[in-house]
Amino acid sequence: MMKQIRLKEQKTHGNPIYPVSTYSITCSADIPLLELHWHEELEFLLVTEGSAMFRVDANDYEVHAGEAIFINSGMLHSGYVTSESPCAFQAVVFHANILRGSSVDLIFDQYMNPLIQHQILAPVHLRTIPGEQLEILIMLRQLFDVDQAKKYASELHIKGILYSAMSTLLQMCAPLQRLKADSDSVRMARIKAVVEFIEHSYADQITLMQLAELASMSEAYFCRFFKKITTKSPITYLNYYRVQRAAQLLTSTDSKIMEVALDVGFNSLSYFNTVFRQRFDCTPKQYRKSARHEGVKLLE
Repeated sequence: MMKQIRLKEQKTHGNPIYPVSTYSITCSADIPLLELHWHEELEFLLVTEGSAMFRVDANDYEVHAGEAIFINSGMLHSGYVTSESPCAFQAVVFHANILRGSSVDLIFDQYMNPLIQHQILAPVHLRTIPGEQLEILIMLRQLFDVDQAKKYASELHIKGILYSAMSTLLQMCAPLQRLKADSDSVRMARIKAVVEFIEHSYADQITLMQLAELASMSEAYFCRFFKKITTKSPITYLNYYRVQRAAQLLTSTDSKIMEVALDVGFNSLSYFNTVFRQRFDCTPKQYRKSARHEGVKLLE
């Protein structure tokens, strides 16, 4: 079955009893480190080699080896390598419920709810400077060591580290101005709605005016704000999504290339070929041939 590309991550992290997952990833400079996405879980991402630029909501953070970022629930984020050398990172993704003591937990309600409801602002970029930030970085390294060792009761150890890390992080949080928080939340929700519309309707003819109206913004402002969040113009993002779906069809079906182009929303074969080459540095025909020769799907 063909994998669906979605802005909201569909992957399950851990399980309902222990909703925690850890990941170790190494990425070369010629492919995206993290595609734009969001999830309900919280995440600490520790760069262990090289450097990368991460975009979290509307802000960019250049993160070097030894530093980390914190991604709150619901925040859009993406990343790319900033040097010619590979970048490696470790990440722990966890649902806030791992820190909830029971169905009625006044401590959780007092401290965690304001964070995950974006009523307080947590630092995103954690640097190797003395104080709370360095303490969290040390905790993260310890967490990944514990996870790798897989000793008895390691889940309890990791849960304890997460409690300590979140307690330290909350000490650095600042209250948000309610008006600004509401405004930012509304705009981000509109951008998510636009991207979800693209994900469901990419095969249809979509205009910039349609997308701007969906976001309740003028076309000029919508283009600027959308690019600030996604790093791409709305039309570039739409075409990028279309050719990603096309790449999946090329490797999973025997449809003719023109049929694939039509299926993902392109009316011109030459334009489809141009956009596809810009994204994958080869023609659709070459992509299909290479994928079948290697016997794997090149697009995850």
